[in-house]
Amino acid sequence: MKEGNQHSNVSLITNFEPTGASLPKSWADSFIAHSENMKLVKKQVEKVANVSSTILLIGESGVGKEVIARHIHLLGPRCDKPFIKVNCGAIPENLLESELFGYKKGAFTGADPNGKVGYFTQANEGIIFLDEITEMSLHLQVKLLRVIQEREVIPLGGVDPIKLDVQIIAATNKNIEALVEERLFRQDLYYRLNVVPIYIPPLRERPSDIPYLTDHFLTRFNLTYNKQVVLTLDAVDLLKDYPWYGNIRELENTIERIVVTSESSLVNSNMLSDYISRPKAGGGKPNPLVTQLMPLQEALESVEEQLILMAMKQYKSINLAAKALQISQPTMSRKYQKLRIKLEKEQLSESFSPERRQVLESELDKQLRSVSIVLAASLNVESIKALASNITAENPHYRKLQSWLTMIREQEGEIEWSYIWKTTPDNRVINLVADKKLDIKPGQEYKGPPEMINSVLEGMEGKIVISPKYHDMYGDWKSSIVPIKDEKGQVFAVLGVDFSVQYIETQIEKLNRLLKK
Repeated sequence: MKEGNQHSNVSLITNFEPTGASLPKSWADSFIAHSENMKLVKKQVEKVANVSSTILLIGESGVGKEVIARHIHLLGPRCDKPFIKVNCGAIPENLLESELFGYKKGAFTGADPNGKVGYFTQANEGIIFLDEITEMSLHLQVKLLRVIQEREVIPLGGVDPIKLDVQIIAATNKNIEALVEERLFRQDLYYRLNVVPIYIPPLRERPSDIPYLTDHFLTRFNLTYNKQVVLTLDAVDLLKDYPWYGNIRELENTIERIVVTSESSLVNSNMLSDYISRPKAGGGKPNPLVTQLMPLQEALESVEEQLILMAMKQYKSINLAAKALQISQPTMSRKYQKLRIKLEKEQLSESFSPERRQVLESELDKQLRSVSIVLAASLNVESIKALASNITAENPHYRKLQSWLTMIREQEGEIEWSYIWKTTPDNRVINLVADKKLDIKPGQEYKGPPEMINSVLEGMEGKIVISPKYHDMYGDWKSSIVPIKDEKGQVFAVLGVDFSVQYIETQIEKLNRLLKK
């Protein structure tokens, strides 16, 4: 049965409802594939996940190479076996060999008297992820080549080889072919690693993923820091225009900084200047961001207000701000006073009203809906179809899907649990697979209240549904139901995501308090 939900935050992007992606806890756990080039990457990953070929991931720093590696592990037959990550660039060269291959008792001075099991042996029957493989010395490259060829490892100080059944995934952010030409990386090892190369494009080449990544990181950091920061659409547009040379890692850090340091719960594009620089025009001057048509006079006034606020924030002085804007001190004083009065009136106009709860519930429903849509887009539809045709705990697809649903609950604090159900011709609701904490077996009928049954039936009709609050044998809930479609667009199951009523009420109260400020 279920434990009480200890989390009480949710993030919103105004009027933004994702239609596909993934979102567990960190960028190292899943990846968003909404753009066309990332959809191609996802297809490659799904193809190679069920085989044990050696894979080489290529892409700039911060694009999510570890995400891909972990996704391969999650989807493949080794999902219940170890996943060992080794950063070849972070371990000193004189230690890397003993870390990779292990050593026997007394192998060298200062060694652990009990010896050490190497990473390759720890990863046996699972996957070893060799990040920054090009940082490995030529000396170690020779030994790695032998391990790949012989499928065995000999610990330092040992004589007996240890047989290995391990899949190798290597990654680099460098031009490995150029390193081979310069003889800085062994050609024979490159050929061994480059069996299935997968190129992950930088974030600037897939801007359509940015809103979904932003929503994911906002949700997580609002939850982590007990905040309720919202980005407006014009702010998201500005994020899409930014080049993100640090890729997803830079975006993640930026969103965290916004959540932690923003003094306002509503962040627009003007406020983002504190966190990122605006895109530059050819002459090196800032390129003002215009996201919609407006009267020219209104646009000029808006730019003027932004400049006044920026100058006052930077210089904290009417006189210095006036000099920076090259206007007189009386003019600056008059304009700033007028702007302050305007902003104060806007704040007063946002006071709480009796109808606010309905508005807040509507906004919260949008977020709950978005979360489930994003999760549904990352499901392996073929696995669900295979399970639907043979609903047993012994079906290998059951284990994979149950692990995925459990991981979602463990990593996304606001979600109580999730499940995949289908219906019969006589409108009975049948469980295919659910989170391990949800006490329901594969093939078991769910006998819940009419509110929930009707929501599931609507989902089977192709609708995305937020249920009313209801009570069943598991507790008091509000659920989001999303249809799962096959390659022909036919709905054959639904994904359900449950949120406790306690969590829902806490969010309403928090939004109420925030909007009163």
